[in-house]
Amino acid sequence: MNTGSSPMVSYHSILVLAIIAGIIGLTTLLILQDGELLALMLTLAVLGGLTGGTNSYKESDRHRLVRGYKSAFEWLLLVLLIAYALIESSRWFDVTAGIAAFMNEHWPGMIVSLMCILIGIAGFQRTTHGDSA
Repeated sequence: MNTGSSPMVSYHSILVLAIIAGIIGLTTLLILQDGELLALMLTLAVLGGLTGGTNSYKESDRHRLVRGYKSAFEWLLLVLLIAYALIESSRWFDVTAGIAAFMNEHWPGMIVSLMCILIGIAGFQRTTHGDSA
């Protein structure tokens, strides 16, 4: 009986899980009226697993994860700037008022869900570029 070992989760599988959790989190926000807490718990658990498991990753995967953070935060900043522009434009155009109200109400869940998606995509892009070099 081997009690000291635990199953290892690979870096690639946790990236796929992060993308799936981010998509499910955004979908939960759109479909369920009170789905914010569910979306937050799902995506924060996956982000915690992605960042908390860095000791079990290979050295190259650990470096890819750190480089992926930079890309993910750059894209998140761009998305937030676009969202801010949309919210500000809702003052002039009544068409975007509903979208702006939804974003103001659900911004924590949207940010964490987008972070899951962006870190997952950035991790795969860095993997693909790193393997080809």
